[in-house]
Amino acid sequence: MGQDKFLCFLRKHVQPRAQPTLSSSQVDALYREPGILTGYRLPGQSFRYYLASVFQIHNETVNIWTHFVGFLMVLYRWLALLYDPTFDTTFLPVLNTFSLCCLAYTSCSTMAHTFHSKSSVIHYLCFQIDYAGIGFYTLGCSIYVFHVSCHHPFFDRLTGFYLPSVVLMSANGCLCCCIAKLKYSRPYPFRRKLWQLFSFGTQTVLVFGLVVPRYVSCFRDPTCQLASLNHHTYVVIFITTSVFFFSSHLPDKLYPGTVDIVGQGHQIFHVLCIIGTLLQFDCIAWDVKNYATINMAPDPLSVSMTILCFLGLVMCIVLTLYPFLLRKIEKSSPFKEHNDCKTN
Repeated sequence: MGQDKFLCFLRKHVQPRAQPTLSSSQVDALYREPGILTGYRLPGQSFRYYLASVFQIHNETVNIWTHFVGFLMVLYRWLALLYDPTFDTTFLPVLNTFSLCCLAYTSCSTMAHTFHSKSSVIHYLCFQIDYAGIGFYTLGCSIYVFHVSCHHPFFDRLTGFYLPSVVLMSANGCLCCCIAKLKYSRPYPFRRKLWQLFSFGTQTVLVFGLVVPRYVSCFRDPTCQLASLNHHTYVVIFITTSVFFFSSHLPDKLYPGTVDIVGQGHQIFHVLCIIGTLLQFDCIAWDVKNYATINMAPDPLSVSMTILCFLGLVMCIVLTLYPFLLRKIEKSSPFKEHNDCKTN
């Protein structure tokens, strides 16, 4: 009997099909995205409804799956390098930390896009967790760049205070994104994007600045080929392109309603992020083998404390902002429940 109920649930919910959805005019402004006119899930439903929607067709389906598949690909790359006999085990803390941070950002994003429509409180909490995932990613990037890719003279100068600094920068990026989400209401002004881009973007530029002198040295050295740094160049290209699609909402705004299900700028942003992340594993593998010195090998305890400190700061941010979150929701005009809305 229990098996029959389980099969009935699978047939009813867990199958790729078009579920009843709403247009942008039928949902609260909080859930609307620029240029996305249809395909919105019903707010105020059960968690099971949103979990089942992962296997159904709506305007968040591709956003969910791009990062879920990315999660699996990151896991595969991590395990492949972990069991690669040629990988220097001295640098395993770097590989493990970066991998866990990448798994954190892909899983947080998947969760946020799956459940954010349940309620206003869940919406804000989901994206605060999503911003924390981005913070984990930038922290993981900062750690791997410093310990395997950093210009050697810079490493010696920054060793004493680099890790505490990047923890604070990652936490600041998470905080800025959370504040911007609460500070502005839809339709969001571009100033909100600036909060996001400058917070995490500044950290990204500073961290990659540790690699730039290697290009200068290579350019001056006739025996060095710039192609030897292509693994970093490709990462920068994909990350920069992904930021363009994240901030521009193109092609959504250019062709409203035509990319509601597939082709959204945010979906392209997800795909480019995953490609850039996978290329960063190539950066780690190449630089560990050809560039990093034993002096750059990390202390596992220091790296672990770095992650725990960031996690503690994230928890403080979420708890501190929770009263402001509730106040924001109270000030927002209530929207009619959608259980009885006419669907598309």
